Amino acid sequence: SSPGHEPSVITVGSASMKGTVARGDDTVNFFSSRGPTRASYVDALGVRRVDNTLKPDLVAPGNKLITAMATSNDASVWSWLPVTYGQLANPPGASTKNYQRLMLLSGTSVAAPAVAGTVALMLQANPGLTPPLVKAILQYTAQPLPGANLLQQGAGLLNVDGAVKLAQSLRTDVASRVEAGTIAAGANLLAAGQTMPQQSSTINGQSFNWSRIVYAGGNQILSGTALFTKYQPFYDHRLMWARNAARRHTVSYWPAATGVPADTYVRWITDAPAANQTLVTSGVVRATQLPGTSSLLGKTGTFIPTATLSGWLAGGSGLVLSEGFVLSEGFVLSEGLVLSEGLVLSEGLVLSEGLVLSEGFVLSEGLVLSETGQPNPTNANDTSLLGE
Repeated sequence: SSPGHEPSVITVGSASMKGTVARGDDTVNFFSSRGPTRASYVDALGVRRVDNTLKPDLVAPGNKLITAMATSNDASVWSWLPVTYGQLANPPGASTKNYQRLMLLSGTSVAAPAVAGTVALMLQANPGLTPPLVKAILQYTAQPLPGANLLQQGAGLLNVDGAVKLAQSLRTDVASRVEAGTIAAGANLLAAGQTMPQQSSTINGQSFNWSRIVYAGGNQILSGTALFTKYQPFYDHRLMWARNAARRHTVSYWPAATGVPADTYVRWITDAPAANQTLVTSGVVRATQLPGTSSLLGKTGTFIPTATLSGWLAGGSGLVLSEGFVLSEGFVLSEGLVLSEGLVLSEGLVLSEGLVLSEGFVLSEGLVLSETGQPNPTNANDTSLLGE
């Protein structure tokens, strides 16, 4: 039930288009995992420490998608899914020729490639984006779906139009200057002659506002145009910021060998506490405290509908940072959204005054189907293998 844990990656949930071209009826699929993350470790005192980071980052179409199937004229070499569940390889109206088959699938495993394709378009438009900057753009331009909260849909539904437009407005030397260490915190991030694009999109005649929401450090919610008009040091792909700590990764490559150029294969990766620096500059809007105390019944805190928080940000709410977030001795000098440990059960039942936790993250669904594709003789999981 807990989604992709790694704080720096883009974790994608699955949305249903309801079989219509209208965007207003789109919802988060029930099988899509909810946050917070539940990865943990045991400290020196024997206490289990749980990540409890905000996930997923956004959702993308992942319900009954039809696309080309990897196949040949010989059905005996098809992959396991279409061989085992022939109906997946026979969507209505599709070709029945073996080498022209289409396939119908549902799941986060087909929502994630929609985001990967969008990232490819963004990098085609602007090859100078760093991975954390790509992630921020995807979240900021997402379309909040009605009803679903921050732990169900993240910043909202993938918006290809907005993501590419925002990518095009930014300078194309960010990644190279980050590598060279020649870009300063707060430096102009817009390309020459560019301005921040309008923070809305119109797709198929339907207009909507961007979410204006960006997750940072796993437990911070940021907003504001300064995220993209000024360089934010947490866009450095060598930094790992998770909750109140930040580490810097250094990659070492193998030297040249016969037929292999130098710096081709990674030899090892080391990390150390990040140097004292600013992670987020002044002018950025901090929205972490806007949702208030987390309450499932009250729909506040991490359970606030993403669309509600997005509307507040569009209206000018939030704290404009005067000094940003500062990193000292590897630790971030700012509080985020925190949950005391050990209060959430995997079935979604909460042991704290019924259904309400103070300052916490709580699972709102609890029942999530596995998508491992591994049959279990003790479980009836045929529907999970079909992605539903």
